[in-house]
Amino acid sequence: MNKLASFYRDYGVAGFLIPAGLFILAFGIFAFGAVNRIKDFPKTEATVTKTELYEQAYTDRDGTHHDETYTVTVEYTVDGKEYETEYGVFSEYKVGDKVEIAYNPKDPTDIAQPNGILLPIILTAAGAAAFVAGVVSVINTYNKRKALKEQEEEWIHG
Repeated sequence: MNKLASFYRDYGVAGFLIPAGLFILAFGIFAFGAVNRIKDFPKTEATVTKTELYEQAYTDRDGTHHDETYTVTVEYTVDGKEYETEYGVFSEYKVGDKVEIAYNPKDPTDIAQPNGILLPIILTAAGAAAFVAGVVSVINTYNKRKALKEQEEEWIHG
């Protein structure tokens, strides 16, 4: 068997887990940053004023159905001044719905969905776990290959 095939056979799991873990970990850290950016933003109630179709509903090849999504615009008041700002892309909001938003007090047109910290924690933990599992896989594979070489040497040189 050639060395490349042997390497991928032995280290394939680690070759997937380490980069995937790093990617998920980085995304989790990014999510922490996003949550941290808005944690001190005041919150207010906004009213959905407009929804424009963003993407039609569709069904994947595997049969998974995806609802249509809409670009949602909301109206809200900060310090007596009314604002109307695009809120994001969602499937569940209808015109007239009330939503809670977080806004930047320095620029009230900068709004965000107030998120909890659970998603960043889950992403960071999953990324770290995948990375550690990949490293453990590398160590285990290295130790197994080393033991096999030692056993082979013992058989050859008896």
